[in-house]
Amino acid sequence: MEYRRWARALCLSPAILLFAMPASAKVLHLRVDPSTTQIVATVNEPLARINGNVSGTFQVITGEIDGDPADPVATGHIDIVIDATSYTSDSPRRDKAVLRDALETRFYQVIKFVSTRIEDLQWDAPNVIGSATVVGNLTLHGVTREIRVPIKATLSTDGRFSADGDFQFDCTAFGITPPRGLFGTLQAGKMVDLNFRVIAVAPDAPVATPAPQ
Repeated sequence: MEYRRWARALCLSPAILLFAMPASAKVLHLRVDPSTTQIVATVNEPLARINGNVSGTFQVITGEIDGDPADPVATGHIDIVIDATSYTSDSPRRDKAVLRDALETRFYQVIKFVSTRIEDLQWDAPNVIGSATVVGNLTLHGVTREIRVPIKATLSTDGRFSADGDFQFDCTAFGITPPRGLFGTLQAGKMVDLNFRVIAVAPDAPVATPAPQ
């Protein structure tokens, strides 16, 4: 009888351990959609037509967002590569100056951000809508520095992830000399206001087609 009790206990042990273990995390692996992601950089430029500011856009090359929606602080990770040569404003002349003299894209073709941690997470709707600060390393103009990026994020029921944010940084901290204005006289400001909307979808989701202009 004693042997049978031990045998039964040994048979039940794996089942007990199985139910005692926490459920496996549902980690999402999403790719950033370059066609719907928007990145806008704004700087002060004397004599600019709109409030003394000029905005230009960049295109994403590739990116990945991973994490368990139930625990993004412990599992979340963001990796984005931006095409530095894609900078476009409302002036081809300005674009040429920014690419040649400020970004020096003949040497530094990409801008990269890799997250290291997520802080200050607050849920508006659990696992669906929330805000956080993404901390990570930004490599720009061959220089890597840690930045802190506040975001507002949404995860839809079909797994589509979107994150909106806005933050400022000093371009001279990355060894960038602000270019001269459109008329080659006054220098543009050194502070860059970066506004973005990042859209990420499942790896097998179709790429969105931009609407005709």
